[in-house]
Amino acid sequence: MGKEKKGKKRERSGVSDASSDSKQPPPEEKPQEVVAEPEPVQPEPEPVDPEPPKEPEPEPVYEEPVLTKLIVENYDGEKLKGLYHGQGQSDFKGGHAYIGEFSDGMMHGQGKYTWSDGIIYEGEFQFNRVTGRGLYSWPDGSSYDGDVLDGLRHGHGIFTCQNSPVAYTGQWVHGKREGHGVMHYDYDKSSFYEGMWHDNMRHGYGIRRFKSGNVYEGQWCNNRKHGVGTMRWLDRDETYTGEWLNDIQQGHGEHTWYMKRIPGSQYPLRNQYVGQWCHGYRQGTGSFYYADGSKYEGEWTANQKHGKGVFMFKNGRIFEGLFHHDHMVEYPEFSTDGVNTPDISNIRTKTPLGYYKDTDKNLPQQPATEKVSPSPSISLNIDHIFENFPEAARSDELRQVQNVVLRHVTHLRRVYNFYSCVGHEVTPDNTFIMTRLQFWRFLKDAQLHLHETSLAEMDRLLAYHNNVETSSLHLPNQKLLLREFISYLILLSYHIYKDETKSSQHVLASCLAQLLSNHVIPNDCVVKGHFLVETRRASIAMGYIDKCWEIYTSLCAPGKRPPYEDIMTMRDFLLTLKDFSLINERLTTKGILEILSADDSSVYG
Repeated sequence: MGKEKKGKKRERSGVSDASSDSKQPPPEEKPQEVVAEPEPVQPEPEPVDPEPPKEPEPEPVYEEPVLTKLIVENYDGEKLKGLYHGQGQSDFKGGHAYIGEFSDGMMHGQGKYTWSDGIIYEGEFQFNRVTGRGLYSWPDGSSYDGDVLDGLRHGHGIFTCQNSPVAYTGQWVHGKREGHGVMHYDYDKSSFYEGMWHDNMRHGYGIRRFKSGNVYEGQWCNNRKHGVGTMRWLDRDETYTGEWLNDIQQGHGEHTWYMKRIPGSQYPLRNQYVGQWCHGYRQGTGSFYYADGSKYEGEWTANQKHGKGVFMFKNGRIFEGLFHHDHMVEYPEFSTDGVNTPDISNIRTKTPLGYYKDTDKNLPQQPATEKVSPSPSISLNIDHIFENFPEAARSDELRQVQNVVLRHVTHLRRVYNFYSCVGHEVTPDNTFIMTRLQFWRFLKDAQLHLHETSLAEMDRLLAYHNNVETSSLHLPNQKLLLREFISYLILLSYHIYKDETKSSQHVLASCLAQLLSNHVIPNDCVVKGHFLVETRRASIAMGYIDKCWEIYTSLCAPGKRPPYEDIMTMRDFLLTLKDFSLINERLTTKGILEILSADDSSVYG
């Protein structure tokens, strides 16, 4: 890597004749070698012995030189009242020279200063101060073109290094990178950082693209990934979105392993872990969603399932017990990769009961090792709703609603996949697991809330049927598998249309058919509102959902009416925005209400 030449030390001086005190000449600068830091190492989905964290190599530090006293040996040019004034040329002791404009005996206006070692500054001078707009040139071809204050890079400018591919374009403060800027690390500009800088280091929000094509986008602190950010390993088809600490995954995060599959594969999902991380490992509590629809929820240690956990197989059956180093304690030989279907006939499993407090004895009976599903990868969880039907009619009701799902399963999959991608940028397989936030968007787009049931009330209704804890009742990032999405639609359709269809021979099937024909199909995959429409902005905002939820829960207060949940009023919301200094001339209170009313007219209420 090339380095800029160091200049001789110079103290501050001015311009005068040989017998007088000299004035201040411009400073010289020297670029420094920049070495791109190594890319982060990401642990594999299966337990491995990871490499120790790699320390990034230091970013360049641009030291500013000290000035030296210079004495004028010769002056040729215009004068006024005995002072250098107008165009002129001055030669200094030591071989330095200036040609340009003078005023009242000082370098002022446009000029060119050349040091004896070949460094040149050409640009604006203000009364012997190198201040304004100018161009520094070094003998090796390196240059800086931009704003200067007292000889230091200050403002906006472009620095290029001749003997290395390093180039920086952006803001400077007192000779250091500060504010927004772009640093390129190679000649074809495929490796770069664009974002915020502080004291010559990446600090704040920024995007780092590596030579391999891998990209990190998020928060930085002192040249390290620190805070909330997304790392995309394009060469390994992996993505991590979540919290970082000194370049290592730490805190809550989501890691996704994309599956390379042929078109029409029955495995539409990728492997994904959502939960706690410690020193780059899956550690604490978390959920692992397998490509075939099976899921593990429980405790983790060093990337392995370890402790209490619940494993839900793709057919909906559940094993609950202890795990030890990625294996069930009761069945240590059992393993799954989430793609191939394992044999579970000898494993003690049960059918999920939702909130049903008795047993399965009054529900439609299925064989002990299997639960009837409308599709090999879909197992409905609607048991609790059968409390409202005579025992003799339950099996037929289940069978008929499954038939409706089968007739529309292709369309339901397409809707699920579409809304799962909303708010995400394109990925290798472009498939995602739906979050509750995306489910809310679907409910609004399908206009289910127009049946005098708010989204919050729908959440409470679904929580009652699925044994959801109050603390996670409205979690925006809670994951919904396809079978849960379809089960939720059946439950909501019964709540909305049960009175209209109570005389039908098959109530559940009639309710679901009406929901699909009146809401889902007519409003097919058309995203409304402001938030999730524009992918780029939405994907950035989604990275802050957890932090926003944390702030929201900290500011909520119990409601004054049943069910007395913690809520935030519109007035409190606006006051919070004011406290955060977000309400100003550009974003007024009226403007905020107009934005929100586009998606919910009740905000003016």
